[in-house]
Amino acid sequence: MDNVKAIRLFLQAAQIGSLSGAGREFGLSPASVSRQISSLEDDLGVRLLNRTSRRLSLTEAGQIYLQRAERWLQDLDEMREEVSELTVRPRGRLRVQSRISLGTQHVAPLIPDILAQYPDLEIDLWLTDTDLDLTEHGIDVAIRTGNQSDSSLIARRISSSPRVVCASPGYWAAHPRPETPKELADHNCLIYRIGAAPALWKFRGPEDASTEMEVAGNFQSNNAEALRIATLEGLGVALLPAWSIKDGLLGGGLERALGDYVATATDLDFGIYAVYLSKRYLSVKTRLFIDYLVSAFSQRDWSSIDPVG
Repeated sequence: MDNVKAIRLFLQAAQIGSLSGAGREFGLSPASVSRQISSLEDDLGVRLLNRTSRRLSLTEAGQIYLQRAERWLQDLDEMREEVSELTVRPRGRLRVQSRISLGTQHVAPLIPDILAQYPDLEIDLWLTDTDLDLTEHGIDVAIRTGNQSDSSLIARRISSSPRVVCASPGYWAAHPRPETPKELADHNCLIYRIGAAPALWKFRGPEDASTEMEVAGNFQSNNAEALRIATLEGLGVALLPAWSIKDGLLGGGLERALGDYVATATDLDFGIYAVYLSKRYLSVKTRLFIDYLVSAFSQRDWSSIDPVG
């Protein structure tokens, strides 16, 4: 690739039969053109041009090289044009990883419209509740929730989403609705669990006082969708993100409790994030996909759930 400019100079000089003419096209002196073509010849170990004071002519090696160089430069220019085009319109495969519930409920329904807008795009949506190594798995963007602690990644906040204590109307009919977090000890709590850490539900009260409650129950899962279904079926009380249960709350399938308390965590962050490797040379397909998510999620006000409960 170091000789690309010299190859272009050789091609131009051979086509017009003049070192000075080639120099004018590139803003170089004839002596500079001659030096660069001589360097190319030295690198190849053959003479490409016969030079006299009046004219240039191709050697046999120069004729062969000229034919190959024309095709090679054309392929190179087409490759550069094709790659550069990716910076102005999305093309090719976009690999997206999302948490299962969030991806199923809120990411997957957006994809048909995205693909309708960008027909040259292909989306590979990978759903898993395990945070994957983006480089190892070739992931362009991951949709994650909660605090993002990996400083090697760029995290763009898409939306916020509070967590809500809720149960089905049938469950509340059979069990007294708690008025304080401590009363959760009397309930079958459905637990989202990853690892062996204790199940702690943390709250900030009406007077900004913090309360921490270790809860227990007969069902736990590392998947929010499984917990949502179990809660709808009346199995117990769950602490779930508003994005997963707002329809259930608005439709009457779920009813919240502890409306005077705000669910918190150590990081105080229940946001939804688009996570990717670097801002530098961010592909247009990744940027447009993230922009689309930000726009779509901004129209979903999960914080507007009726706080009474």
